[in-house]
Amino acid sequence: MNVSRLPRLAFAVLVFAAAGAGSAGAAEYSPVRTGLRAAVDVTAMDLDVVATAKDGRPVTDLTRAEISVAVDGKPVALDYFARVEAGQLHGPDLATASPDLILQTAAAGAERFLPRQFLVFFDDEHLLPFERKRVVEGLRDLVTRLSPSDAMAILSYNVSTHVFVPFTSSKEDLLDGLARLEKTPPRGLHWDIEYRRTIQEARRYSAFSTRGQNARDSLVRNWGAQAWARDKGALGEFRRAVEALGARAGKRVLLYVSHGMELRPGQSLAQALGGTALNQFDYSIQDPYRSVLDAANRAGITIHALDARGLATDVDAGESDPPAIDPFLANANRRELLAGFAGETGGVLVENRNGFGPALDQIYRESASYYAVGVTLASLDAKKPRHEVKVSTSRSGVTVRTRRGYLPFTAVDAARDRMEMSLITPDAGGDFPVTLRTEAPGKGGGLGRRIVPFAVVVPLSSLTFLDENGKKKAVVELILAAVEDNGSRSDPVTDMREIVISPEVLAKSAGEPFVYRGEFKSRTGNMRFVATVRDVATNRIGVGSVSVRVE
Repeated sequence: MNVSRLPRLAFAVLVFAAAGAGSAGAAEYSPVRTGLRAAVDVTAMDLDVVATAKDGRPVTDLTRAEISVAVDGKPVALDYFARVEAGQLHGPDLATASPDLILQTAAAGAERFLPRQFLVFFDDEHLLPFERKRVVEGLRDLVTRLSPSDAMAILSYNVSTHVFVPFTSSKEDLLDGLARLEKTPPRGLHWDIEYRRTIQEARRYSAFSTRGQNARDSLVRNWGAQAWARDKGALGEFRRAVEALGARAGKRVLLYVSHGMELRPGQSLAQALGGTALNQFDYSIQDPYRSVLDAANRAGITIHALDARGLATDVDAGESDPPAIDPFLANANRRELLAGFAGETGGVLVENRNGFGPALDQIYRESASYYAVGVTLASLDAKKPRHEVKVSTSRSGVTVRTRRGYLPFTAVDAARDRMEMSLITPDAGGDFPVTLRTEAPGKGGGLGRRIVPFAVVVPLSSLTFLDENGKKKAVVELILAAVEDNGSRSDPVTDMREIVISPEVLAKSAGEPFVYRGEFKSRTGNMRFVATVRDVATNRIGVGSVSVRVE
């Protein structure tokens, strides 16, 4: 089995100095903030509430009194209520919208305009070529309808995450990315062949003998182990894509294209072929699945799950014998994850269809027209890391939909999300200048790896120094990671540093940089190293990156 191996970073001989390279001060820097979310602690729990009538038509005239919110089973008062229509924030007064929502909007005459951020994630480990094609056709129509303020990124997970298009408003780039995606075969075909081979081999053994049942059990366990490793890796990369979208400002929409996976890998095979020893199922992806949901609900991301399998049938044309796996049971097992992604985040599950145009049209319209409901965090129990949310309406015949969970979104979360977005967006900007420099790679990394010395350079004038015991102190959080040209990414590494100097030295050194030195331990090949620096006092984040050929 092929498992994605990511380039790992190691740091050694860290040296810190507040002198040297003579970088430009912050006054000469124009931060690139387009589409970026402010890195501040939020003050309200914001909910995007979609209301529909029984016939599916949107309901656009609900009042504040007709919507109720319960958190952890207890009713809470609405502190904010505003209508978002055609991407514009409406209401008798902008004070009816939460401050956190206002921060993500842009002026549009007398109104405030809320940009939309779309991320399309193709789970190519679980897709067949013809399945993906029908979704791509629908996405082409969606791309042509995007407004100039919309942005979209297209990613594919195929052993590693491939960025076909980073966040952009260019329809030409997005259509070109979809065309290139179609030329890259998904790995679902490989797994489909392996699955069928396992079923056929299991049929060779009798279930009525101890030897035959043991052989079947071994096949089921082997398949479950392989599927578990595959699915755990896929969900880990999907979570990182969710976090990257979390760094974008505006309405955040994620389209997850897959045909699902079993929360207990090998479950359907075990139920059909296994013995009593496998009834409890040894493999589970509940934890990485929950991690994805937590990341989405923390960042206020709506996930729409697109089941690319098309119309479901009870007959498998690829099997000459009667199906060994009950199609209904197999579909129910793989559907659970898709339904969870959509239902827990306020999205929709699109299934049992061969054309995705109408469903994507609905998603497009709902992403621009909904109710923005807010509750101040003072109403919530700060001791609970996760809260259950339920929204209802008193109007008969109307259904409301929103995310079912809430987790606080902190500045630490914002810094992590900004790093993930920077890894998939080469030209990602920040709030102040950060320069990442590398020196010639050297040997010593072991196992064919190289040591790459680096320096992160930040002007002292970009940082916030506070008084402490007669000194001036700034605190910075640095996050470093790397991405290969094949899409493999390292796990980010975080370090917190304090800069303490006298007021006199600070006054004389305002134009000088703070330099953070260390070493990357890297594989050979084309690498892009990324560094984010958070000024802890203000939560502003700077981003720097450099592309290097490591020989």
